[in-house]
Amino acid sequence: MKNSNHHPLNHYHDSPAHTNHATERLSRRSWLGLTASTLGYMSIPSLQAGEGSGKWNDKSIAEYSLKLMNWLKSNFEDRAKQLKAQAGILFTPEYDYLAPTTDRRKLRMFEKFEEGRLSGRAAEKHITQSLAEYERVRLDLAKVEQKAAQTWRSDSDSIEVKNGRVYDTSISASRLTVILDKSRSMTPYLEKLRKEIARDFSNAHIVEVDGCHLNRKDSCPWFYAAPVSGVNPFTPDRHIPRVPAGNQHPYSTFIRWTRALPSAIDAMTDLMHADAIYWFCDFDDKHDDEVIKRLARKIITKKIRLYVHTVNRRPPSLISLLAKESGGAVIKKRI
Repeated sequence: MKNSNHHPLNHYHDSPAHTNHATERLSRRSWLGLTASTLGYMSIPSLQAGEGSGKWNDKSIAEYSLKLMNWLKSNFEDRAKQLKAQAGILFTPEYDYLAPTTDRRKLRMFEKFEEGRLSGRAAEKHITQSLAEYERVRLDLAKVEQKAAQTWRSDSDSIEVKNGRVYDTSISASRLTVILDKSRSMTPYLEKLRKEIARDFSNAHIVEVDGCHLNRKDSCPWFYAAPVSGVNPFTPDRHIPRVPAGNQHPYSTFIRWTRALPSAIDAMTDLMHADAIYWFCDFDDKHDDEVIKRLARKIITKKIRLYVHTVNRRPPSLISLLAKESGGAVIKKRI
């Protein structure tokens, strides 16, 4: 960070009085340290290619590269629909290498890649060409969105507050966002929890994160964000800034995105303007106090209530304290 005075967390000094009181309570407990000078950027190692997934082979490289490509294609299509709906602009992603084809040889090559049976060099070439094309489309899309962002007008001046329950917990929220830990130990609970949340909060934005790692820097908030009423959907911070190149381990890049819990929380606080977050997690992964403090500063200042639901172990003490001070709760309940 070049100049700590420009760090967005410095704006916490301008927060409302009740937020300052919460800050004082937390400070007295000697952990949150809500002045910008105490934080700075953390040096947390990046996830290396293949971490947590064993050794990479042709099939796994193809599988996770394809996941990335499918996400990019879907994301661009969604953004094009948003341009038409909110700005009346027609944008059609134009592909060359990845365009529909009747070339049997090319089709067979695509099939072999999806099946993980393409040779290493041929697969690398295919990945590189595909991602380069997605980057070209992204640049074209970003130019159109830049113009749309300047003319966008809010479509909503009021947001309805909903009162409901999730199991035994009462929640009042206009924008409830939900984080579900989809690690192996928690996956069996997710379908039941989705149904429970949908009962009173059918419009809640739900994302699944692979694990609950809280020991890494934020890297991809846009990956977890969705359009919300009253918020400009065309600003660049809401979208992927660059498609990974073929020589940047794109398969492991996608894994990093799906494990970026701090990014999910940042998406909900900064991009979706959530007023309540319901977080279902087993807290079985590593955490770093400084990462928690950074997220806590946002949650407290933006008056977001944090509800933390676990079925077995209790959350780290800092998370428990944050939930209480935010006006939310820690919920320990089997489902």
